[in-house]
Amino acid sequence: MVQIGNEINAAILWSEGSTDNWSQPAGLLNSGYDAAKAVSSSTVVALHLAKGGDTSGMEWWFDNAVANGVKFDAIGLSYHGYWHGPLADFQTTLDDAASRYGKPVFVAETAYPFTLTQNDSLDNQIDTTGELVSGYPATVAGQTKWMNDVASIVEAVPNHRGLGVFYWEATWTAVTGNGWDPTDAGSGNGWENQALFGYDDKALSSMTWFSHR
Repeated sequence: MVQIGNEINAAILWSEGSTDNWSQPAGLLNSGYDAAKAVSSSTVVALHLAKGGDTSGMEWWFDNAVANGVKFDAIGLSYHGYWHGPLADFQTTLDDAASRYGKPVFVAETAYPFTLTQNDSLDNQIDTTGELVSGYPATVAGQTKWMNDVASIVEAVPNHRGLGVFYWEATWTAVTGNGWDPTDAGSGNGWENQALFGYDDKALSSMTWFSHR
């Protein structure tokens, strides 16, 4: 699979590819599609949006993409429950994307914290109980439950159009040189509490959700 762009709701290659003028992102996306197919005609080419619980926003974007002749083979959505609404909204959006456009769908990004503590000098993106999704504590068990429930929604997409789930970012641990700023080895990151490795650098048991899928 090749993904053309990352969370391109507003643009690709800003500002030339802004959705304020659909002919421009359409041209860029089709150039990317054609380049990927020229290298490997069997490769699935995907488009990836953020806000996986926003059905109307997803429809607006892909309706415009289709109207402007954008080529794609699959639809990827980011879905972080603490930002993008309840699981029911995500399920509605994912099912609608698959049926409305007749394409396979997948989760391009999701994650959940296994703790609210931090392991470097930078505050984490999600670090208070008030930010958590109800019913999913910031524990290894909560992280595991989250992943199982998200995967179950993807598996249930009608007509077997649910391709799978990418976890972002399983290995973004608090290691020197692994921070937000590649030019600053000590910059830290705000995501280590959502990795699939604990602060002892050992794999968490939540990783087992991969094994039975």
